[in-house]
Amino acid sequence: MIAVVNIHWDGGWWSKFPADYDHCMKRYTRFWSQIAGSFKDYPGTLIFESLNEEGCWNDVWNRYGSGTAEQKQKAYGILNDINQAFVDVVRKSGGLNAERHLLIAGYATDIELTVDPDFRMPKDPAGHSIVSVHYYTPYTFAGLEQDESWGKARSTWGTGADWAELNANMEKLKPRFLDQGIPVILGEYGATLKNKDPESVRKYILAVAGKAYGMGMCPMLWDPGSHFNRRMLQFDDPELLKGFRKIMGMKRDEAGTVSPAKAR
Repeated sequence: MIAVVNIHWDGGWWSKFPADYDHCMKRYTRFWSQIAGSFKDYPGTLIFESLNEEGCWNDVWNRYGSGTAEQKQKAYGILNDINQAFVDVVRKSGGLNAERHLLIAGYATDIELTVDPDFRMPKDPAGHSIVSVHYYTPYTFAGLEQDESWGKARSTWGTGADWAELNANMEKLKPRFLDQGIPVILGEYGATLKNKDPESVRKYILAVAGKAYGMGMCPMLWDPGSHFNRRMLQFDDPELLKGFRKIMGMKRDEAGTVSPAKAR
């Protein structure tokens, strides 16, 4: 098993970076100096990830607001600085960390925001950095369990438009990263089962996995207990496991061209 260690939400102190940058950066680098030091002799099956989804400061710049180009560059600049500090601390911590693969969080780990030119991969003397993005699109299906003021929950997925949206979003990663020799990991993707059509959930999960795998990326299913029984060590949906095994047994170019017709 390959394990990934990152820093998660942790009380939300990340939001203070714009106003208290020096203190937050000191806290961040002290975290990673201790983590990296503790695991420095662990084998390459351990990957460090700079952070989770917290690399996003809507009070500085909001994609849905009217922020200026300067405000956008400031918000991205904070994340770029954090990611560079992460690489610098880990690489200097000794042991196997000099060559360890590092997972670099994209802006909000959102595909569209991460392929933006204002996001920069850090300089890595080892050249072993991977970009991390998450995928829960459309969120009205993948994450929304009931109607909200901003969106109506969807119970099904799998129309031609849904497949086209998935393909279009994943293809955005190719010229920006894959074609430049930068690996990509979908550090999270998945769909809730609550108030959803189970067949649609299975179809969505396998469609994302197949597209990502077919493009040479690594899809990692986020499961808070909806799909895999950790006590019994088995998938609750045997068909989901069969689907994963089928994808893994396919040639990558075949897995990445799954269409609604082939999925039936």
